Amino acid sequence: MAMCWLAGGRVISRTVAALGVATWALAILLGQQCCWAQDSSMLAAIERATDRLTRKQEDEGASAGAWPGEELYTGSIAAGLTRAYELVRDEDSRAAAVAAGEYVMIASAGNYYGDEAYALSCLSRTTANCDEDRWRSALEAFYENVATLAAGSTAGYISQFELAELSQAVFYLSHHAVAAFYVDANDKDLWRQGLVDFLVQVDDDSADLPVLALGAATWSLATIGTLDDSLLDPCGVGTAYWQGRTFAELPGLLVDHQIPEGDLAGSFYWRFDHGNLGTGAPTAGYVEETVFGAMGLAAANRTMRIPEMRDRILLVRDLLIASVDDDGVVTQHLSLGGGAQYFYAAEVLRALGELTDIANLDLRGVVDGLDLAMWAGHWRADDCQDCLVCNRADLDRSGHVDIRDLALLANNWLEP
Repeated sequence: MAMCWLAGGRVISRTVAALGVATWALAILLGQQCCWAQDSSMLAAIERATDRLTRKQEDEGASAGAWPGEELYTGSIAAGLTRAYELVRDEDSRAAAVAAGEYVMIASAGNYYGDEAYALSCLSRTTANCDEDRWRSALEAFYENVATLAAGSTAGYISQFELAELSQAVFYLSHHAVAAFYVDANDKDLWRQGLVDFLVQVDDDSADLPVLALGAATWSLATIGTLDDSLLDPCGVGTAYWQGRTFAELPGLLVDHQIPEGDLAGSFYWRFDHGNLGTGAPTAGYVEETVFGAMGLAAANRTMRIPEMRDRILLVRDLLIASVDDDGVVTQHLSLGGGAQYFYAAEVLRALGELTDIANLDLRGVVDGLDLAMWAGHWRADDCQDCLVCNRADLDRSGHVDIRDLALLANNWLEP
């Protein structure tokens, strides 16, 4: 299986206090022509993973732009590479992501899997010239075609996911919902509701990977809206696990399935009952559950700002950084190894992007004076259509680097 960076507004509760620190740092650092070396462990992991992915990409033939044996995962890998590019501005990652996007558009013939649609939205976000954004145009056409040409319109198209394994259906619908909201599709709310309708059918008996489904859905729902006290299943048509549950409870449910200590601390179980069906397989520690559990927690925390979530997020971030070996390989299981598919590494790149504070511009792990200096180098820039033109200094994605971005940076001051 297999976000791009989405800035979200936050109540500026600590701005006044932090601005004093920011002003002091600005006086010291303004005018220095950075950039400082980005030598964090996260940066090193990103570089190792992206180097392997760019080297192993097919560059000719019918599979050009894809990865050997993983053509069906090209969308997921493209999303991971785009996220890496947004973080470290590596042009090789960007070129590989573009080639992957082109493969997706040709191979899909305009009918996209959820992770493919999401990948196009990621590529769109890093397109500097909005008049030449073919990724967004392709997405807009897809959702319009589904609404007007598919049998049963959008609802009929979504109903076809009943033929898929349930956790896979939730995975794809999670990504479709984010992509539909990105292009402001007329029926975007139908995609969101479709995701919820399938999610409340998930339990240990009905889905192969219930915790992965929970993580992907939490990421999606927190990304496209708020997690409020509304019931997930108000009509009671889902499984017992969801009865009386609200959207606001999704992060807590994820935490219930995260291991808090030990060698696999930060990782997630793959079943709600924390068992393994008597198969002898590990009950936890798989990369994909950890990736989407982490993404769910990070997205929910941006929306709700849950104080006790900080330690959980730091725990899983460190674990994912360590999952990338010296050759850029990420294996199926965090401690036992297993398959080393390319899309595992790409999914880790996505998760690291989600787990990085929007104001942590130098990726050193804390928002401090170095981030402020990088930001100050773009003060009053007004040409930030591409989030990378201003080195991510346009925190609120307004197209301008201004006092509102400084307020966001100040509000995240000394946060990891």
